[in-house]
Amino acid sequence: MTPPDDRQHARELVDDLFRRQSGRLVAALTRLLGPSKLALAEDVVQDALLAAMQAWRFGPPADPAAWILQAAKHRAIDSIRQAARAERLAGQVVVELPTETFDSALADTEDAANQLSMMFAICDDGLAQETQVTLILRLLGGLSPREIARAFLVDTQTIDRRLHRGRARLRDQGELAELADTEAIRARKPAVMHALYLLFNEGFQGTDPESPIHPAMCSEAIRLGELLLGSAATSGPDVHALVAMFSFHAARLPARLDAQGAFCSLADQDRARWDRSLIGRGLRHLVASAGQAELTRWHLEAGIAAEHALAPTFAATNWARIVALYDELEARTRNPIVALGRALAIAQLNGNDAGREALLLLAGDETLARHHAYWAARAEIETADRRPELARLHYQKAIDLSHTDAERLAYGRKLAGLVGD
Repeated sequence: MTPPDDRQHARELVDDLFRRQSGRLVAALTRLLGPSKLALAEDVVQDALLAAMQAWRFGPPADPAAWILQAAKHRAIDSIRQAARAERLAGQVVVELPTETFDSALADTEDAANQLSMMFAICDDGLAQETQVTLILRLLGGLSPREIARAFLVDTQTIDRRLHRGRARLRDQGELAELADTEAIRARKPAVMHALYLLFNEGFQGTDPESPIHPAMCSEAIRLGELLLGSAATSGPDVHALVAMFSFHAARLPARLDAQGAFCSLADQDRARWDRSLIGRGLRHLVASAGQAELTRWHLEAGIAAEHALAPTFAATNWARIVALYDELEARTRNPIVALGRALAIAQLNGNDAGREALLLLAGDETLARHHAYWAARAEIETADRRPELARLHYQKAIDLSHTDAERLAYGRKLAGLVGD
């Protein structure tokens, strides 16, 4: 009988491979067979992953990714042959696909073309952007409908409906278009970039109660962003800025949770644990992003992330520069979460009174009223000004609105540490 620890290890390995390999395999098979066979491609990949779970009960193979690739290939060939037999019996003309065709489609050299074609096919003009983003997260990012629902702050049924509409639209396409139409690429690129942004955010601080950070999701967002940079048709300074921002934030992941699993605020993080190679990667992308005359949202967010990543200490952060970047970012986005970040930076630059005033100006926003970070920010200001009763009320509100144990544990400690408790 297989020990429980070994079974758990096998399950974790398959889960990780699903995120890294499912998008690659689904894109390759869909590009080869056509979008009308999307359901077949998804079923084949799922079958291969289930087979891996069963076969690896006694330990994984030497090359797990290659094992799954071969399993997916054989299942695809078997499924197509079964369908072909039925079509012949019905008197239909059947075109055989040789095994070599599958080998070519699944080759490493085709990965970029397969996934780029899939991303931009998904961003069809006939689909709402929220559906486009949902499809990318599901088909290329490997997120479950439940995880996507959390990222969008909607229920799972809503995500299921979006996926149903999106898959139906994809099935109507004859084939995945090659990346030759620069006008179409330009029109669809914002949706692709927004999908990667949501994918990264779910990995950096998602809403999974037990696993609030998923470094593999962050790595996948960086990988897909750099995939865009690998093609002249999809590259650009704005993509460099997006990937720079991802890299700066991902560099802080090793210090995001403490030994007890509580979130560490930026001020409390051990900067020695930050990944300096990722910070260097972010700087290279940030330099490359300077070739665009007009700054985008991604340039501004990358600039803010860079200031945090390069500051030797929290106190030595260039808060004036960060506030200036937030001013422009808020003017462009009118996003309440951006406004919250700006208020926190103002508190560091100009003091608690200025920070409190900026936060109170946001008190009527419905999104922030339901967001734990807003109430935690209010609590921090009151704690710094030695107003424990107000701080206590705000921390309790933050705890009530938290999604994860890591958030509740962090706020609970702050609450317990207030003067007078």
